[in-house]
Amino acid sequence: MHRLKCLAGAAALLALAIMPARADEAANYPNRTVRVIVAFPPGGGPDPLARIVASGLERRLGQPVIVENMPGASGSLAARAAVRGGPDGYTLLFADMTFIVSPHVMANFGVDPFKDFTPIGRAATSPFSLIVSATVPASNLSEFIKLAKTRPDDVMIGHTGIGTTPHLGAVAFTKAADIKPRFISYKGQADAMTNAMSGIISGLFSAGPAAMSSAKNDKLKVLAVTGDKRMAQLPAIQTFGESGITLRGFESGAWFGLMAPAGTPPAIIRKINLAMKDIANDKALMSKFESVGAEFKPSTPEEFRDHLVAQDKLWGATLNEMGVKPQ
Repeated sequence: MHRLKCLAGAAALLALAIMPARADEAANYPNRTVRVIVAFPPGGGPDPLARIVASGLERRLGQPVIVENMPGASGSLAARAAVRGGPDGYTLLFADMTFIVSPHVMANFGVDPFKDFTPIGRAATSPFSLIVSATVPASNLSEFIKLAKTRPDDVMIGHTGIGTTPHLGAVAFTKAADIKPRFISYKGQADAMTNAMSGIISGLFSAGPAAMSSAKNDKLKVLAVTGDKRMAQLPAIQTFGESGITLRGFESGAWFGLMAPAGTPPAIIRKINLAMKDIANDKALMSKFESVGAEFKPSTPEEFRDHLVAQDKLWGATLNEMGVKPQ
């Protein structure tokens, strides 16, 4: 009994010794370079948004904030690297929907989004759009849905693999519209876009920047975008809601946010979160978000956690319903 009391007392003293150290660590944070890991190549996916956020954090935290690109393995390489960085606030992950979905389709993803990470906050959203070939005989979403119902074998939607955002966007759309077009998988979004331009496939789903460039391409048509309002950059393009279609999981489009390894001191999480929220006061950065078709929408860590839980539940159930199992 005496030994147990001694051990308990030693543990309590150790905890008290650690607490001031962690408090000092948070108070002095950051005192060196912060890394933000992105699971996409430079210029791809959320990389441009991550760089805007990083530049905003750098100005507010007073230390360099650099973006490191680690594409591959459906985001698991980036997620694992972020966990290995340790819970000190100097290695962060810029996450998107694949961060939540990939563990449902990859048996060896290697990390648990909820057990191994702590949410810092949502950073931005970007409208998702349905882009179709100019050869498709439909000038709006209603006509495209009618075409898919009457000639399902002639309608093909490209995507970049099970569980990717283009695939999930297509799944959400076909469920909401009650249509069954053919899905065609590609290694990359560029290949799918090229085949859409040539009319080999009917179309594909993509984020805001692709919609903005596609609207200027005479070989493509943008039929609709997600969100409760039209894109400021594409005011002539209707929303899915205007045609009575709700894309579950994409109500605000694609989402992006910051995560830290589990165990990162709450004071550091709060400091990063407050710095991220303050980006909203930077008009130059707000213009950069707008230029890539995104909207800066910061949140609290708690709000972001609730969002991640809801997304995990939705897409886990959807993929299970489709018969998709981790492989």
